[in-house]
Amino acid sequence: MVISSPASRGHTKRRLLRRLAVLTTALALPIVALAGPASAEQQCRAGNGAVVCLSIDGLANSTYAVHIGIDVSMSRQDAQAIIDAPGDPVSARVLGADTFDDNLFSVPLTAVWASAESGLSAEFDIIVNPFQLDEDDAPGDRGDEVFGRVRFVDPRTNTSRTFNTPEIHRDF
Repeated sequence: MVISSPASRGHTKRRLLRRLAVLTTALALPIVALAGPASAEQQCRAGNGAVVCLSIDGLANSTYAVHIGIDVSMSRQDAQAIIDAPGDPVSARVLGADTFDDNLFSVPLTAVWASAESGLSAEFDIIVNPFQLDEDDAPGDRGDEVFGRVRFVDPRTNTSRTFNTPEIHRDF
């Protein structure tokens, strides 16, 4: 009969927990590998009173989740007044970065809010097929260059401003 002291039980417990951690990690790795491509990319730009970002995440079903977000610096009260006015104060599109008109698609507004920290904030989201992001189908194509554009309208002053994200370079 083996009698274990509290000290040896603690040592055994730590050893078992370590083995369990190693086993859990070993089992989780194949699951992560099967989950699909981890091909997320995000680009942001700050300036002119706003921060605007574009992210494109590859999904397991060969589609892409496109997200555009913007924070326009202003007071919470001004932001709420703009949001409360009729119509959407912001809209977003994804464009190709070539010299010709390369307007790829619009991105629906999914959320807009006012806060003391960020002013007016908005998010846009869409799932697209790779061909919708393939803006460069010329022979010898070496990849695509896409960016997001957010148009902000202040209905109180009837003025608009445009904010572009940095480009994402990738072969879609």
